[in-house]
Amino acid sequence: MGFMQSQPNIYKQMQLGGKIKEWDSNDMWTLFSPLLQKGYNWDPKDGVLKVSGGTTFTAQTPWVHQDHISCKQCNLDHSVTFNTWNIIHPRCMECWKVVVTPTTFVELLQLEELEKGMTRPSKCGIELRDYTPKFYGGYFYNGSLDEGRECFEVVRDAVRKQINKKVADTVILKRACTEYEMVKGPSPFWHNTKDEERMIKLIDTFVEAPKGNTGQNNIVKNHVRLKWALWAHMNNDMTYQDFNGGKSLFPGYVKYHEGDINDIKHDIACARAHAKAGIDPEKSDEFLKFADEFAKKYSLQTTDLIHSLGGHESNPLGAFDIIRNVPEEVKGEQDEYV
Repeated sequence: MGFMQSQPNIYKQMQLGGKIKEWDSNDMWTLFSPLLQKGYNWDPKDGVLKVSGGTTFTAQTPWVHQDHISCKQCNLDHSVTFNTWNIIHPRCMECWKVVVTPTTFVELLQLEELEKGMTRPSKCGIELRDYTPKFYGGYFYNGSLDEGRECFEVVRDAVRKQINKKVADTVILKRACTEYEMVKGPSPFWHNTKDEERMIKLIDTFVEAPKGNTGQNNIVKNHVRLKWALWAHMNNDMTYQDFNGGKSLFPGYVKYHEGDINDIKHDIACARAHAKAGIDPEKSDEFLKFADEFAKKYSLQTTDLIHSLGGHESNPLGAFDIIRNVPEEVKGEQDEYV
């Protein structure tokens, strides 16, 4: 290791005192170095950490937002303060969320429409967090416990009327973000220590996080909704097909586990001839019947006759039942293979 190239935990073991301890206490460069890995850089004009370039116009999210609340500072309070130093900002302790849990893609879209019609800050979307045991979620944001309880009643009644009772029964009121309770324990016990209060003041002084006061652009919302449909398909929630012309997003596949195996081999041969050489299945069938009769007459194998024509068993002629069972979207334009 060269000079000052040891692991950070090594330098945390230094025994400091006197003037050098004072220097260390005011070493903001080291204190905020974790943010340099998150896209922040020191602005030489005002000595504040800022994110380079715009960050609010992004589609890297599973959520569609409604009635954006500009006074919240989640980028700073959660993404920076908590994710980096495990500190729950006092602003987060006054955040109360009404949570709705749709169970299908259709219910998710119904929830989005419900949120559009309510003048309350909210979001809904797919749940990608592996510690959240559900596929979809919706959240309404409130600034106090009293406000949260009032919102809970209104949202639960609206969900019961506009979606269904089953989803309405999932509605709960919780405090702040799920991650906080997992890391810091039950929410009634949350508080800030003196060291945390000092760190919060330093963060508020030296870090300028994007607030996204402009809300979410419709271009982003359309992209996010497409991701919802993919998520539904991946999780076998085919209710999305109601919004996709009744079709699956992806083609299916041919199944071979039922039926007479010789008939299947025959149909595969006909299908291959149709795809590779443009031979009508009826003509292939006629030829294979002739070859089969010829083989029986002279005690030969049909595949041996194919070899005699210059073919091989793994690539014979090339569908009757098998063609009829191939999904249209799988077939495509056969002429391109001719």
